[in-house]
Amino acid sequence: MGSVVAKAKELVERLKALWEQAQEKWPWLTRLLATLERYNQQRGNLYASSIAFSGIVAMVPILMVAFAIAGFVLASRPELVTQITDAVVDAVPGELGETLSGVIDSAIESRATVGTIGLISAALTGIGWMGLARNGLTEMWGGRIKRNPVKSKVLDLAHFIGLGLTFALVIGLSVVATGPVADWVVEHVHVLPESLESTVLRWGTVIAAVLAMWALFTVVLGRLPIQHVPIRVVAPTALVIALIFEALFTLGSAYLQSMFTSPAGAAFGPVLGVMAFAYLASRIVLYGAAWSAAGPQNQEYRVTDQILAADDERDGERPVVLAPVYETSPAPKAAGLLTAAGIGGLIAGLWAWLRRG
Repeated sequence: MGSVVAKAKELVERLKALWEQAQEKWPWLTRLLATLERYNQQRGNLYASSIAFSGIVAMVPILMVAFAIAGFVLASRPELVTQITDAVVDAVPGELGETLSGVIDSAIESRATVGTIGLISAALTGIGWMGLARNGLTEMWGGRIKRNPVKSKVLDLAHFIGLGLTFALVIGLSVVATGPVADWVVEHVHVLPESLESTVLRWGTVIAAVLAMWALFTVVLGRLPIQHVPIRVVAPTALVIALIFEALFTLGSAYLQSMFTSPAGAAFGPVLGVMAFAYLASRIVLYGAAWSAAGPQNQEYRVTDQILAADDERDGERPVVLAPVYETSPAPKAAGLLTAAGIGGLIAGLWAWLRRG
């Protein structure tokens, strides 16, 4: 038995030595462990779930604004409304087609109300989502930072609008680069053989999408944290995140195609897919921030948890409460002894009377 224990200890020591050698040979292993520890200590999963849920909620008013904008566009082009209505009626014949046609007309008529409600709701939910995102990214760098309640809401709203405009610009450039520009290049530039044109176009589309997402995540990791983080610090991490997201988009498209093969999948698949993607995307971005913060060369950009420090300071300044101390004598009192003797005598007399009876 002793030899088995000795061999087990020897094996453990040998594995520890191998692990230390691996860390010396590959420093990224040490940084990976520090990243995981930082993510867990700074409540990464809690922030990821909160950001994902609030992001999905914020999408509803944003879609309302989008539908309102579409309503204004359609209202200025009645011929386009007629074409859409005719297409809906032809695709869905009968009373359902007429109902959908009426829904389109009512949506266009109420575009101002829908747009107003959507803008107000988007501002409120966007402030909440941006606050969670900024606090989560900041906490990956060390902790929370005390903020002015009013000023923080204004800044969160400004960051939300700025991020939305950046997202729209990046997506627009990506669509233009992979759409009209790519078609023009294929049509007018015939440098490569026709057999390679499709391959080059496909990979060019992927590269353009990765570059667009790289720019977007560089802004997210470098500008959303409350403290200052230089772009050069987070740019390599943002590139890795962009590559991961491109792979996720490919897997997501395959997932949606498989879901639409069954009625249950078509009903619940997209909803579950959006929820899973939102949570996974939030975790990936927070892991990226934790990876950047775990780098020894980025130690100067880490922060201390100001809220936790303030709580500790308040705990240290708690007033001392003086309470009176009551002491009782262990010796029994005479009144207590007489009472006990009387009760004992009464019980003994009752017992004797019952026995005689």
